[in-house]
Amino acid sequence: MPEPESIAMQPTTVTATSAASHPDRREPNAAHARRVVRRLLTAGQRVTAFVRRDILDLDTAAVPALLEILTDEDLALQDAPGQGWAPAHAARLLGELRAVDAIEPMLSRLGQTTWEDVLRDCLLRALPQIGAPVVEPALRAWAESNDEDFKVSVASVLARSGVRDERIFEVLLDELTNEPSHAPGDLAEYGDVRALPYLANAFDGYEIVPGDRPFANQDLVELRAAIEELGGLLTPAQEEKYARALEPADRWRERMRAALDAGKMRAAVAGSVASGERLRSLASPGSQAPARRRERLGRNDPCWCGSAKKYKKCHLAADEVGASGAGDGARNRAAEHAEHTTS
Repeated sequence: MPEPESIAMQPTTVTATSAASHPDRREPNAAHARRVVRRLLTAGQRVTAFVRRDILDLDTAAVPALLEILTDEDLALQDAPGQGWAPAHAARLLGELRAVDAIEPMLSRLGQTTWEDVLRDCLLRALPQIGAPVVEPALRAWAESNDEDFKVSVASVLARSGVRDERIFEVLLDELTNEPSHAPGDLAEYGDVRALPYLANAFDGYEIVPGDRPFANQDLVELRAAIEELGGLLTPAQEEKYARALEPADRWRERMRAALDAGKMRAAVAGSVASGERLRSLASPGSQAPARRRERLGRNDPCWCGSAKKYKKCHLAADEVGASGAGDGARNRAAEHAEHTTS
């Protein structure tokens, strides 16, 4: 299932006072608000502009009904009404509403998700939209949790909250020690140049993973990207280390080109879903994910093109523009990329 970028049409700021500014708009009662919000249960993958507008027009009256959907774990199952998309839509709308009362339930729901759940991605985007009010609850949740995956997610929320707080910086440095895969990107998002020596030390201390797995050394790629985003540069010794670490990815690109030359990749993208799965087996062997989970790369996964960049910093935007169905955009662009690299 592709990431639900289509949920949000245009950013809308909705405040608790907007009803008062429109005296001709009657305050919706709870029953009416619930009926409107529960249209998400039949929305499927995409929420129409009309449904989104009607829900946002409810202002804070929509929040209880949205939380009812968000916190219902059964609604995230692929055989649930809306094919499991309703909680993801609810999370995104709560972010757009900047619903302060929803912060604690959203953090709790975040702790119940896994990295491959679309809902986790939606919560990671929605919580920072609420802004400064998210900081204190998120700091408490991070300090009280022993779940490393959850702590990584909360650190990501804090880094993107738009708030500068020394406690957030300390959380991100702690995560750099414990979780080097995600912390560099979070430090870059936070934007404090004081992180540069810590990132450089982590780069120097990184041990290159041997073997032929193309993305085995992705952590080093993330460290370099964060250093450069904060205005730093690698030393010559670090550049040499980086080149050695990416040798498996270079060999992987060569195999991709060889596969195209043999006609395998064209066959993989030419036909049915089964042929699309064939391409995925060429680039990264693995089985198809369940329907409610991603059918394409996650934002923080290595990009399919072999650039060694995160997908979100490489081809995500182009794939979202070009995708017209269940995640075939990335697969089609993989063929295009391979064709260009062989010409």
